[in-house]
This record gives sequence, C-alpha cells and structure tokens, in this order.
Amino acid sequence: MSTGLKHFLKDALVGARFIQMAARLVPQRIAILKYHSVQDEPERYLNSMGSGIVNATSTFRKQMEIVARKFDPVDMDDILLFLDEKKQLPRRPVVVTFDDGFADNIEIAAPILEHFGIRGTFYITVDPVENASVPWFCRLRHAFGTTQKQSWSDSLDGCSRDITGTSARKTAFLVASERCARRRGENQEIALRTIEEELAVEPFSEALMMTWAQVRSLHRTGHIVGSHTVTHPNMAYMGAEDLSIECVESKGKLEKMLGTAVPHFSYPSPILHPHWSKETVECTERAGYRCAVTSTAGPGRNDQNPLSLQRVVVPEDTDEFLWILENTMLGRRFP
Repeated sequence: MSTGLKHFLKDALVGARFIQMAARLVPQRIAILKYHSVQDEPERYLNSMGSGIVNATSTFRKQMEIVARKFDPVDMDDILLFLDEKKQLPRRPVVVTFDDGFADNIEIAAPILEHFGIRGTFYITVDPVENASVPWFCRLRHAFGTTQKQSWSDSLDGCSRDITGTSARKTAFLVASERCARRRGENQEIALRTIEEELAVEPFSEALMMTWAQVRSLHRTGHIVGSHTVTHPNMAYMGAEDLSIECVESKGKLEKMLGTAVPHFSYPSPILHPHWSKETVECTERAGYRCAVTSTAGPGRNDQNPLSLQRVVVPEDTDEFLWILENTMLGRRFP
C-alpha cells in the first residue's frame, strides 16, 4: 500500500470518528507524550542534541493545538491521583512531558503550552543544571560530529576504530555511548574526557540547559518539575549504591531548590536496553517517588505500576501525531 493511500485511509478513519467511537468501548487509556527539546531551527543541533530528540517549534505548536482542541490535557499530578483512585480523568487524557531540562523547554515550549492552557511536566537532569554543563550524550555527539580525525584510538578497548564514513562514525559513537551510559558521576566524566582527548576535541560547552532560576520559574507558573537522575545513566546497568545516589540525590537537590516535595521521576533511556527493571522500580519507591515514567512505548493504564508508566513517542508529522493519539486511546502501542 502506498504512503499516500495510507494517509488517505488514516485521515478518513479519523475524520469519520470511527476510532473515537471505538475508544468508548474499551477501558480508558492515557497518552503520556515524551518530548525533549523544541527549537526554531532543529538542524542547528545535529552535533549536540541530535536530530531525534529536537522538535520544530512550528510542529510543536500545531501538536499542542491538537491536544487542546481534540483531547483532554491533564498533568502527572492528575495521573497520580487517578492511579491512587482519588480522581477521575476526562475521557481522552493526554499528558505532555519533557526529559532532560533543556533551556528551550522554558524559553520556547512553556509559552506554547501556556497559550493552550496545558500544564507540562519537566524532568530535570540535575548535574548539567547545577554545573551549567551539558549532558554526556550531547558532548559525545559533538565530539564525533566535529572531530577531524579519521580514526579513534580507543585506549580502553585497546583498538583503533575507523570513523571515516557516516556508518563507521555512527558505530563508534554507539560504542562510546554504551560506555558512558554504564557509568555515572566521576567515572562517567573520566570516560567522556578520555574520548574527547582521543578525538582531539574540546568539551562541548554551549549553554543548552536551564538554570535553577528557570527551573523555579517553571514550578512557580504551575508546571510540574520532576527528577531525571543526577547524571543521566542507564539505570538498569547501575549497582545498588549508584542507583540510590541517582534517585535520592536528584530528588533531594530538586526539593531543596524548589522548596517542595518532588514525587515524579523519569527513567533515562540512553542507548542500552532495558532502561528500567524491577530493581530500579524498587529503588525509586525507596527514594520516595510516587510516580515514574519510562520510555517503553504504549498507553498508560489504570492497572500499571505507577512507578513504571509507559509513554508515547512523538512523531514529527502532524497527521501521524493525531493518528497515534487516536489509536493510543484504543490501547494500541506504537514503537
């Protein structure tokens, strides 16, 4: 079936409201949307944030208009109350969440959310905000995207890796990403600096992240602020002590800076699978979180553990966005 015919059939089904009517016959589902960054010129960030997590401002505005006009915007506090059986949700609930804590979240995304009366949830990676630095994956992408070297003399694995072509460079970048995702704190920083030195690249230092003043401003204007760990490791590959540090210290720092309890958490999902586990869920519970979202694709349900909720990956295409949201209300999962 051609792409054009698929789009036609999807538009026809949505326009005829067949999916909306069918959704009334199934148990209620929740669409928890996962965003990272919104920029006027996403192509400027290919060698920092990359293309996969940056949405164009114009597209984000159109998507939020769809959420406001065709669905029922709610927030993660509402979801927590619903899962605790303390509140009923409207029929077509959609939550807007952002991971990482990029400055464009407050500079570009938040005004759009507020224009449409949507309360967002922003999960903050504490260390880059605290130190006015950038997450490790931005530094790695910059290093591999800008190095002039033709090979990477990888001292840790004791080998030389070809990085002359796009495919070879991507393979080497994924090796480096896996290495950093398995580490946290100082060990992660050492691994990063070693790779940057071996690629003869200075650490990326552009101001991409929010300041604490901006995080507090988000909170004051009614948005929800949650934790996204301290240093953005893959939690499923952490030992018990490191797990606890990432959960507890990020929560404590946010609560100190905001002057309020922080019950919400988001699991980073860098490169390796899985990105959460039974042990990570138990750790978030011990740390005092009451609600946590994953990057596992799918709709939220009232029978899910509130500490491992599924989310919806957001497409760039606006028509596809509406199609996915409508089908999420039916309980369908999109990879």
